[in-house]
Amino acid sequence: MGDVLFRRYQESGYIIFFDRKSGVFIRRGYSGDDPFCNLKGPELLDISITNYCKRGCDFCYRASNPLGQHMKLVEYCRLLEQAQQAGVLQIALGGGNPNQHPNFIQILEQTRKHSIIPSYTTNGQGMTEEIYRATKEFCGALAVSWYAPYLDAKKVISECKKYDIKVNIHFLLSKQTIKEAIRLLHEETELLQQINAIIFLNYKPIHSTDDWCLTDDDNLQEFLDVVNQIKDCKIGFDSCMISYLTIVEPKLISETVEFCEAARFSAFIAEDSFMYPCSFMHDTEWYGIDLTKMTLQEAWQTGELFLKMRNALQTPGKQEYPINDCGECNQYPFCHGGCQIFNINKCRKGKER
Repeated sequence: MGDVLFRRYQESGYIIFFDRKSGVFIRRGYSGDDPFCNLKGPELLDISITNYCKRGCDFCYRASNPLGQHMKLVEYCRLLEQAQQAGVLQIALGGGNPNQHPNFIQILEQTRKHSIIPSYTTNGQGMTEEIYRATKEFCGALAVSWYAPYLDAKKVISECKKYDIKVNIHFLLSKQTIKEAIRLLHEETELLQQINAIIFLNYKPIHSTDDWCLTDDDNLQEFLDVVNQIKDCKIGFDSCMISYLTIVEPKLISETVEFCEAARFSAFIAEDSFMYPCSFMHDTEWYGIDLTKMTLQEAWQTGELFLKMRNALQTPGKQEYPINDCGECNQYPFCHGGCQIFNINKCRKGKER
């Protein structure tokens, strides 16, 4: 498998450039416009290979705990075959704490053998020398979750430096954590210089209170001001944060901004082999597609859940849309309404909380 991939999606009207070694990815439409979706299949899959985690944190959107179940290796390999046929480029392994899956190293190796680049997010527990070596050999990157007491995260960052592994911090941003985000950016200069990037993830109230959801207030403005000053590492945001980034839109490079990719270029598969446009749809009123009864590509191309998601992202102002007057907003071309699933956007005009 070469390091650089060029691929043409004739039916979808765009081409991609993907450097598997550096992670550089470029998508460009034939007409110069941003393409809306890949009609063949997802470019990125988020796969939960386990819902096992010792911590059982109250903010966990998967409610992962010590009783969480593992996806069987044979089932993962079956899905991997379908992912390769569908043209998947990258798989983000999640959970739970994915590196504590009993077949984790085999999962990394098999993913790479299918010409797909794996990455994963860990809470820092269960990391071993063998896992670090396999990460270096097979993965594009590793991310570590940042939350108290921080010792596990700091150890992972230190070990990644030792093994020359690209490491990111994943930071769940909420009313509860935004002050810590500001502190981290202000005070942990030496730590930030050891990582590739911090990715801030908008909090989603699935198994926890919506009182923790972000709001457009002084704390958020201070946070965005601090972000704008950081030079020690890259700063990124998940697409669920995009409505808040309208505040700083003029300071952003437009080519680096992407609204929600769910059902457009990415999808999620839970450890029970049910597939959703977005990982945050699991354990909600949405019902996923059973991949033991339908192929991954069939689910992507014809699944009602995927068709409905694309329609919502392409058509502002629908009744099921989180914010009903998006079609009249001059910022819609930038954010496309933000999150389609939860009322976590900067504008909350469609639903009372």
